[in-house]
Amino acid sequence: MEEGTSANFGFTAEYTGDPGGTVVADVAVGGRRYTLDGEPTASGKSYRVNLATVPFPVGGATTSHVTFRLCTTASCSAIYPGSTKQFTVNLDVKVKDWATFQRDNAHTGYVPVRYNVEDFEKAWEYQDEFGDGRIRPPAAARGIVLTVAARDGGIAYNGTARLKAFDAATGAVRWTYDMGDQFHSSGPSLSGNLVHVTSMVSSSNTNPQWVFDLATGAFKNQMHFAAQWTDFNQPAADGKNVYIAAGNTGGVVYGYDALAGTKLWETTRTGGMVWGGQSMALDDRYAYYYSGVALDQINRATGAIVRSIADPYYEQRVYDYESGPVLDGEDNVYLFSSDKGFTDRNHIIGMSLASGTVLWRSAAEYTAAFAYKDGVIYAVRQDAHVLSAINAASGDVMWSTRLPGSDPLLGNVIVTENLVFASSGTQTWAVDLKQTSHPVVWEAPTGGRLAITPDNYLLTTGARGTSKLTAYRLF
Repeated sequence: MEEGTSANFGFTAEYTGDPGGTVVADVAVGGRRYTLDGEPTASGKSYRVNLATVPFPVGGATTSHVTFRLCTTASCSAIYPGSTKQFTVNLDVKVKDWATFQRDNAHTGYVPVRYNVEDFEKAWEYQDEFGDGRIRPPAAARGIVLTVAARDGGIAYNGTARLKAFDAATGAVRWTYDMGDQFHSSGPSLSGNLVHVTSMVSSSNTNPQWVFDLATGAFKNQMHFAAQWTDFNQPAADGKNVYIAAGNTGGVVYGYDALAGTKLWETTRTGGMVWGGQSMALDDRYAYYYSGVALDQINRATGAIVRSIADPYYEQRVYDYESGPVLDGEDNVYLFSSDKGFTDRNHIIGMSLASGTVLWRSAAEYTAAFAYKDGVIYAVRQDAHVLSAINAASGDVMWSTRLPGSDPLLGNVIVTENLVFASSGTQTWAVDLKQTSHPVVWEAPTGGRLAITPDNYLLTTGARGTSKLTAYRLF
């Protein structure tokens, strides 16, 4: 079954002979991702047993058992001989990859799974051999976790940029590809069996856009783009194509055929000074690029700008935009207004693609990448050190929860069906969505950028200069 869906299944049990007394059907369910759907229904000498998956079950493939038996009483103090049967249930919940910045090309940061914090435990940790660098935001497919360990801009660093793949369950290194010395490197993005990494060697027109094989780490292709001493977020990739925002002085969007290693188009946007750091959003037809002065809707096939929505609040602060537009699937886009360093504070604005206007601007300024689910934006404020739920239709704050400590909130926000995860450089917290007070119900002693894998592991990257990747088992 696909993530966020439900399934109903069951069986019919029949017996022969005359028991000569009361017959009560008893069913024991051995799995945690499904439950008995009502009591067994008797019809003569047969019983219908119905089962249903629990709401928003966790991901992965599991094997469990359902035991059926006939008893003489409701307490099952005596069992009819030969009536006990066991059935095997193979249930595979296909949670999607954490493929790019904020999980998918809509950048919602939403994982449609319900977790129980009592299950959470530390699973494994990887400490890079070059401890003065930085673990980049990870990506994950079933059974595999990927990240880039690399220099963090101009800091002193003795190592090279390495794309690394880990076994999701054990943390064992599967393969490594050494990309050489890179001034900046993005985290990896996934599309099918391809891995995409954006990096830069220097201020030039020949900075590399890398393509690798997911299973083996083998180099496949490299394209080039112009950039000027900028950091990069995870690129936007879909199928065989990949899209990045860069340019020597910003405002340039590139589309590539990653399998062929060729440039499909290059579009220059006049106005705005966004040099790098942006993960563009994608839907089936368009790429969405924020230049600072406007949000551009770009035809993915041709690179033509088909619509621009001006941002009347734009002011130049820095040159990067270390975030990305968030698509709600209903013709609305949410994004930080003006240039955006990852830990800088900015107002959030809501835009309508239908009307081509800005719908609202948040009263407060928010910090790290926010998440979106069911008409609500979940964002963190550094000044108040809170997680806030914002009505996506109006921009009004619905509730806020104080986060412990005072460390800078430099991670991203993830929302599941019942929890919201947020982080500082040294801590990660889970906030309960279902309790009316929205308390912090779990915390971990590591932080940084966050991701949730299809196998139910929460990943933390730590702060700059720690070079440590930690995985927590969530189920």
